[in-house]
Amino acid sequence: MYIDLENIDADTRSVLLRDMELEFFPNDNNLTHYYSIINLEDTNNGEIGGRVSYDPATVKGVELAENLDHINDIKHKIRDIMLRNSITEYVATRDRQSTNTILVMKRTSGESIGIFHCRHCAMEFDDEIQLSSHLRMHYLI
Repeated sequence: MYIDLENIDADTRSVLLRDMELEFFPNDNNLTHYYSIINLEDTNNGEIGGRVSYDPATVKGVELAENLDHINDIKHKIRDIMLRNSITEYVATRDRQSTNTILVMKRTSGESIGIFHCRHCAMEFDDEIQLSSHLRMHYLI
């Protein structure tokens, strides 16, 4: 499974990478290749304390050795990380061209391809009518 981080700025990417590593890296087992950082170019990164170091500006994405049945769970975890860190200008959605990819992109980019997200809870909708009905529920509650 691949998480595409190319469309976000370096500061946001750094926050997401830090929290995703904490969330996804299985410290309690021996799966050493579960979480892999994919760089824009082949860079020689050093190791610090047994972990590979990286520059967030050169990171293209993250590869997880996870079953595709869990892709929605992973997407929701990324969404929760963004909500926890008040990252509201970006959204996580499944790539419509690749079944094993989660895209993290600007909210406006998602809207331009017909994917709408709630500003309060980041829930995903197929059109503006569904989104506006959902937003009314937030205002009523």
